[in-house]
Amino acid sequence: MAKKFNPRLFVQRLKRSLAAGAARATHAETMPAAIDGSVFAGFRRVLRLGALIFAFIITLLFAMIFYQHQRSQEAVRSVDHTRQVIAYIDSLRTYLLNLDTAVRRYAESQDPADLDPGLICRQSPCPSSAQLIDLIRADGALAARLAPLPALQSALETGFGALRQRAEAGGDATPPERELAGFDKSAIEQIHRILIETGREELEQLETRETARVRGQNVSLALLAVAGLWMGLALIGLYRKSVRLIGAGIEAERTIRQLSLRDPLTGLANRRFLNENARHLIAGARRSGKQMAVLAVDLDEFKAVNDRHGHAAGDAVLLAAAERMQQLLRESDVIARFGGDEFVIVLGQVDDAKAACEVAGRVVNSLCQPIPLAAGGSARIGASVGIAMCCADGETLDELLKKADAALYAAKRDGKNTYREAAASAA
Repeated sequence: MAKKFNPRLFVQRLKRSLAAGAARATHAETMPAAIDGSVFAGFRRVLRLGALIFAFIITLLFAMIFYQHQRSQEAVRSVDHTRQVIAYIDSLRTYLLNLDTAVRRYAESQDPADLDPGLICRQSPCPSSAQLIDLIRADGALAARLAPLPALQSALETGFGALRQRAEAGGDATPPERELAGFDKSAIEQIHRILIETGREELEQLETRETARVRGQNVSLALLAVAGLWMGLALIGLYRKSVRLIGAGIEAERTIRQLSLRDPLTGLANRRFLNENARHLIAGARRSGKQMAVLAVDLDEFKAVNDRHGHAAGDAVLLAAAERMQQLLRESDVIARFGGDEFVIVLGQVDDAKAACEVAGRVVNSLCQPIPLAAGGSARIGASVGIAMCCADGETLDELLKKADAALYAAKRDGKNTYREAAASAA
């Protein structure tokens, strides 16, 4: 049979669905803000900052390396060119000196063998002033200074050629003045002066370029040292910030762990705390040579407080009950809230069951007293307590809790506001 459509029920369900959707959307919107405000978000910021710093430093280092490589290549090319020019100047000077020497010897010995070209220039082709000018064409001042050399060299080579032809033809042994005109002392001195000055300037440029190259390397090393120092300072800063964040994270983790082991309303221990410390509690009781008692406490008539006064009043009653029980216990004892109106008390060291029953009786008497409420009036509750004594060999806390719960239900069956032992009769 089909169910009858109820418009009012449909509208109510629709409203609940829209409210739930809005709550989920609000939660999703607030999640990034909560994450950004967390101490753990600092690790993400440090990671980003470190990545940016290292990217910048690596880029800077690569740029400096590339720049230094270019400068080094340029300096090497410049130095090689200067050395090539100096070597060519030396070979040209040697060639021209050989020409002059050959003519002077021939004038003295009249031996045509002194004019043998193989003794004057052993390379092919022989060095020329024009080639030297081409090598240093980039330096206009030096090229202008060398401009007279081609004409002087041409005059020397022309005179030498004419003299050699006469010697081979067996002519007059004394060369005519016009054939020696290119070999006079002033011309040779002028050629050598120009070449020496040019060579000196090239050597000075070579020293200057070498000095500039060394200076550039020193500057690059200094910049690398600065970059390394900055990287070291950045690493120290990141390390210190990471240490602070790690400390904050550890503290946050400790706080979270403490919260996970505590009841959020009363601040008492919770079930998880007892489970994690069960072995320690049992072992402590055995080492002391005494017994341990587990008391399961359930508040009587607590539901009536919630129904009559509201949940805020119920929370106040729970807080008051927890405080009263804590005042009855020693620092070595543990009290935990398992949820709702259920509490567990662990008496770490008691002489016997009688001592545990005395504590249970005080708990019952204390919780039977009226509890003032903030809105006025008071609430009346009671307490039923089940007692389990520890413990047989191999017995666990869970087994003790089961025994205490069974005794608790026995106390409730017997009229509440009392206590019972797990294996004994009523008090």
